[in-house]
Amino acid sequence: MNWRIGPAQIAKSCGDSIAKTKASIAAIETTAPAKQTFQNVMLPIENAEAELNDETAVDTVLYQISPEKAVRDASADCARRVSDYQTVLSADPHIYATALRLQEQSAANSDPDKALLRLYVIAGRRSGADLDEAKRNEATALFQKLGDLQRQFEIDLSEDATTIAITKAEAASLPATLVATLEKTASGYLVPVNESTVGRYMANEKRSDARKRFSTAYGKRGGLKNVGLLEQAVAVRDRLAHVLGFNTWADYQLSNKMAQRPAKVDSFLAQIDAKLLPKARREVAQLAALKRAQGDRTPFASWDYAYYENQLRKTAYAVDEQQIRPYFPIDHVISSVLGIYQRLLGVTFTEISPADAWAPGVREFSIADTATGKAIGWFYLDLFPRPGKYNHFANFPLRIGRLLPEGTFQKPVAAIIGNWPAPQPGKQALLSHDDVITFFHEFGHLMHATLCTAPYETANSMVGIEQDFIEAPSQMLENWMWQPSILKQVSANVETGKSLPDALISRMVALKHLDDGVSWTTQAFLATYDMTIHSAGSRIAATKIWARLKRQLTAFPSVPGTYPEAGFGHLMGGYDAGYYGYLWSKVYAQDMFTVFEHGGLENPAVGARYRADILEPGAIYPAQQLVEKFLGRPLKYDAFYRDLGISK
Repeated sequence: MNWRIGPAQIAKSCGDSIAKTKASIAAIETTAPAKQTFQNVMLPIENAEAELNDETAVDTVLYQISPEKAVRDASADCARRVSDYQTVLSADPHIYATALRLQEQSAANSDPDKALLRLYVIAGRRSGADLDEAKRNEATALFQKLGDLQRQFEIDLSEDATTIAITKAEAASLPATLVATLEKTASGYLVPVNESTVGRYMANEKRSDARKRFSTAYGKRGGLKNVGLLEQAVAVRDRLAHVLGFNTWADYQLSNKMAQRPAKVDSFLAQIDAKLLPKARREVAQLAALKRAQGDRTPFASWDYAYYENQLRKTAYAVDEQQIRPYFPIDHVISSVLGIYQRLLGVTFTEISPADAWAPGVREFSIADTATGKAIGWFYLDLFPRPGKYNHFANFPLRIGRLLPEGTFQKPVAAIIGNWPAPQPGKQALLSHDDVITFFHEFGHLMHATLCTAPYETANSMVGIEQDFIEAPSQMLENWMWQPSILKQVSANVETGKSLPDALISRMVALKHLDDGVSWTTQAFLATYDMTIHSAGSRIAATKIWARLKRQLTAFPSVPGTYPEAGFGHLMGGYDAGYYGYLWSKVYAQDMFTVFEHGGLENPAVGARYRADILEPGAIYPAQQLVEKFLGRPLKYDAFYRDLGISK
């Protein structure tokens, strides 16, 4: 994977790869239907499509991670061209007819082969391959338009460079580690308004008006342009749904997920919100009382929440994030988290130095099977913000593992792209407990991506598995970061090397459910907003719907003058009519965790079962089947409701 490729090379290699794939597919499709078999048609088609993805893997991802604007622009254009061609391929009636015919003839013998045919048939129907030519062409054009809108939304959000100015007096209450990274002005500092600063700023800024300025600016990230892009995308999706034979985009999206029906999701979300909203209001009332007790009689607002929750943690629970951060220096956190995964899943990570990567500071590791020494793949860690970079925290499956035509298994490559708080010059970054949980979660995704052994890219866990299950493995693994024995391992004071004291760990764990009401009603609101706009037809007032639902479903109204949907990347990054999956998959996550609770959190035998039953099969079998095999019984909701502290 050539990470030093320039704009001109990207344009050429991108065009060459698409042209080669077109020629390969055209040649395969000349095979007469009577002579078509899985081996001479479907397998070559799958390999041709996978080769296109492999050859353009670098070209199409650099727009989200390259430090160079010209490279990002060339990459974005390549991503558009590849996406447009893949849209045409998905709707190819010849490929669809072949997959359907072979499926009906039971031409595939193995489970992976059957899964491949099943997934091609589903993809063909969802892309319009079974429609007449006019409707199929319309669907293809709409999908391509949707891809353009989504990509531009992501670019706008990545390139958003919003800052607010604060005075030296306003900076006085902020952590020194944050202030040391800020740009100085004549009267104070400029604070970047992004994922890497929001937590520390809002929890520590003492002055309410300064918190309000940040909150307002944060709620405008992406700009009104992104509001327009979202509204256009909703209109395109609605038209697509009707062309493809569905009443709404939500109906279309859920037809291929575990939940199946929007009504089922709506009922699930309403139940969660109704049961937790009273708790959310009690949590806010407690913080409002604390605000009054500290002498501030102004009404309690949403921008007060993080600050006074932090005050509550420090005063009532004796847990101060600034005292916790020194126990989570980045180097120790990374090495200890990697150590836990190595022992649990039977793998060995070896750092490669110097890293062959796209930017300075990116780290590279190889993965091998511990028992056999066999090489498995590679991964990268790109954990700090920079201009133009993807601005959230996620696992990127850069290259999918698959069985190559010559019989060898291609080694997968993945990366965690994140935006941790930048360190003070010459010092290690110090992380919050939430930062550590996020890393543990995303590394769970990375293991899901790289340990999958499905022979076909289309059947890989990152490609073919139901989206409303994809978060479950990583959500399950978050539980490790609340176990005292594990917290001992991942902590080491940056000055003394000592792990977190037992008493402090006990107080931290006691806080696990402190804000469940506010946190989970927020998640239910976001998921409900997503389902609402994708069930409401072609014309929506995105900001008005946001304000109405937020007031109805959470403890806070919207911040006046903001349009937070412009920065809600999930809506334009593959989670449209799918954000509910974070709550839905939590049911599976907590039930799977019971196996580790009974068998041992660091028991390699249980880890081996998890690797074999959940991670390796990918999408060869439906997710429900994978889970029930691992559990040894049908799914139960008990652990999910218990974790949320509510009854059925």
